[in-house]
Amino acid sequence: MKPESQSTLPAPRRERGSALLIILALIGIGAAFLLVSALMSNPQIGRDKITAAALAQAKEALIGVAATYRDAHPDTGGHMDKVFGYLPCPDINNDGLADPPCGGKNITVAGRLPWKTLGLPPSRDGAGECLWYVVSGRVKDNPYTDSLNWDTVGQIEVQDASGQVLAAQDTHDTPWAAIIGPGGVTGTQDRTPAGTSECGGNNNAAAYLEGLTLNPAAGLVSTLVLATNDSAKNGTNNDRGLWISSREIFDRVEKRSDFAADIGTLLTNLKTTLDAAPPPLVTAFNTASTIGCPVADGSADQINDYFRCNWNNNLRFAESAGITVNGAPCDAVLIFAGERATGQARATPADQSNKANYLEAPNLGFFPGTGAYSGAVGFDPSSASTDIVRCIQTGSPPPTQVTFASDFGSFQPFGAGVTTDPVALTVTVAPAAGSSGGCFWFPTAVPLDGKTLRAYLDFTFADSDPIGGQDRGNGFTLSFLRGDVGAPNACGTQSYMGVLDASTLWGNISLSLETDVHQDNANNEPNGTANHTAIMANGNITHSATNGNLTSACNGTAQGCLYTPANTFEESPTPPNHNQRIEIHTGYNDATCSSAGAGYAQIKVWTDCVSCSGTASDFVASSPKAGRCVALDASMDSIYFGFTGGFRSGASSQGVTIRNLDLRTQ
Repeated sequence: MKPESQSTLPAPRRERGSALLIILALIGIGAAFLLVSALMSNPQIGRDKITAAALAQAKEALIGVAATYRDAHPDTGGHMDKVFGYLPCPDINNDGLADPPCGGKNITVAGRLPWKTLGLPPSRDGAGECLWYVVSGRVKDNPYTDSLNWDTVGQIEVQDASGQVLAAQDTHDTPWAAIIGPGGVTGTQDRTPAGTSECGGNNNAAAYLEGLTLNPAAGLVSTLVLATNDSAKNGTNNDRGLWISSREIFDRVEKRSDFAADIGTLLTNLKTTLDAAPPPLVTAFNTASTIGCPVADGSADQINDYFRCNWNNNLRFAESAGITVNGAPCDAVLIFAGERATGQARATPADQSNKANYLEAPNLGFFPGTGAYSGAVGFDPSSASTDIVRCIQTGSPPPTQVTFASDFGSFQPFGAGVTTDPVALTVTVAPAAGSSGGCFWFPTAVPLDGKTLRAYLDFTFADSDPIGGQDRGNGFTLSFLRGDVGAPNACGTQSYMGVLDASTLWGNISLSLETDVHQDNANNEPNGTANHTAIMANGNITHSATNGNLTSACNGTAQGCLYTPANTFEESPTPPNHNQRIEIHTGYNDATCSSAGAGYAQIKVWTDCVSCSGTASDFVASSPKAGRCVALDASMDSIYFGFTGGFRSGASSQGVTIRNLDLRTQ
């Protein structure tokens, strides 16, 4: 019989594990004891942490207000047309709300932090006092300064109680605003309450802030002195603070897609004016870039004027024989200088007169004379300092623009199932008896050769199509037809989504942007797995490697996009509004659209893009969903365009309503 062992191996391991846990617990208890002891022996550490957290929260809220200012501040007509960057006035009556107007134009002001306006609870420092706030005169939102942008210099110099300058005046790091935790009473400060308020106390800044000297003159610098450890201990200054720079605000603003769109619109509008102006063009530029500045608030939508007047100091213009812009011969070049690059300064008049503080190579070497100027066509926040350029060619025709807002009554319906609402300015294509689809054509051809076409539209499908439920169909297209054979007066079949096929006079040379919501295996669709958009050509809606090839990448590398989820556009329970944008860029000379020339066009398509409705400039804020390079037949030097649709009846019925069309060629 095998003798029993007196012990087993696992037991010592358990004992050692238990001992380790006990040791760790003792270490944790000891660390907690030491921390509590430290805090009890120096409670100022805890108060400082409370102050730091309150200051950081307030700073974040103020930056958020500045970066979204336009979104929340309509003009007297209800239009969101202001520029970004403004900061609110202080609270001067201790009710938590900003109190505009605050002081004179360009005069720095101080008061309590307007915590209610910022959507915060009463923000208190470690001494239990509500925070205070100083805002530069040039960035407060009432009264407005004449020009606010990323080059605007703040008016608050920050020092500490030892005399060290923490944020100097007259630089791009000079604070736009500062938030202060006033700490407890020092010296003879009197904080006797004046009335009843959540923060308590009164509105006398001197009773709270030891080191604030406000300069009452417009445009000049005020001084804020903050505490050092020594000044806090000896009771001469216990103010703690944080400040906000212009870069902290515009690092967020420049990532907004509507900011890039604003720059594009500014340049396009000026180009349109200058292309039609007589020489000398510099005179026309000086007038067009500054007329009506500064803008007076009114009931009209002045978004373009506000942006131009606040940002025109970033514009540069050169007129000379022999100028080229991105390879094209031009009479002049219009440049939007990007954000300051490392080493550039635009704070003083001397800085602002130095072209090296605005332009990059090679443009810096040419300006303002003859040269091969080059640059981006749109603003990209990842390369914010890059020059953005436009070629000015006198005698250029103005853009051609067709919109539902202006031209809805000129469109003509053909086929079946088309209804229009002349008040809402919408067209609906729905199921109808028979085999015909429904079409809605614009009867006048628009130019395409040598142009860029940009179009935007909103659309909503009539019925939801839950995944796994009854599949609905079929879909609709925005179609572009040859312009040399007269206006279209027909429509394709319902099963063909109304597209005029290759056997028709118009369809044999055409382009169509299809939105197909019928998930079947027809037309060589991959397993009927998902709703999709695709760029199709010449009246052919059968997908292939060379015609509307479909992938789920949806990043512009393929001619079509298979969506996830599969019922995109027909979401349950009620399909929401969606949008599309298409751009057709002519002027390429090969099938890859990589070289300038003639004969080919690059097509880009976006769906559900954000802030992409403007057609005055290219959209660069996000990648397209689909892209294609096509050879353009001479018969499409001008084009007809319109919508086609075809929808099933019964349990598979569907329909679509289209609105807000804006199409421009230039």
